[in-house]
Amino acid sequence: MIQSEKQKAPLLLSKRGLKKTRSRLSILKLLLSSKKPLSHDDIRKKIPGLDKVTVYRVLSSFLAKDIAHRIETHDHKWHFAVCPCGHTEHCHPHFSCRKCGKVECLQDLKLPVLKKPKNGYVIENQELYLHGLCVQCHSPRIPRGLARG
Repeated sequence: MIQSEKQKAPLLLSKRGLKKTRSRLSILKLLLSSKKPLSHDDIRKKIPGLDKVTVYRVLSSFLAKDIAHRIETHDHKWHFAVCPCGHTEHCHPHFSCRKCGKVECLQDLKLPVLKKPKNGYVIENQELYLHGLCVQCHSPRIPRGLARG
């Protein structure tokens, strides 16, 4: 049975040892229901009444407790997402469009499994960022007067 975001959010917070505050629940429900990673500004626009500091602290707590991961874009803004597969580390690459700013998790691509590193090295996290043009920005545009149909 698939749980709704309403049901998942409180369970996830409890499982990670965080109190179920109104701000945490509302932001986590939003991240769980979003089809794309959200920036700090996106979150504030979608949940009116939250101040910058509260959003920052909630997102920081989610990162510290491995609830969400963050993706850096070409414009150096962070976007946040909850991995739907349940992993607490990056298990897929992220894409950022240099033209429109679209950010998305490429969940159908998996990161390679790394061999054991040199003695003394401990890999705690791996990330892969892909930057370029999304489908909409890359598609050739036909001038209006030349379009058939």
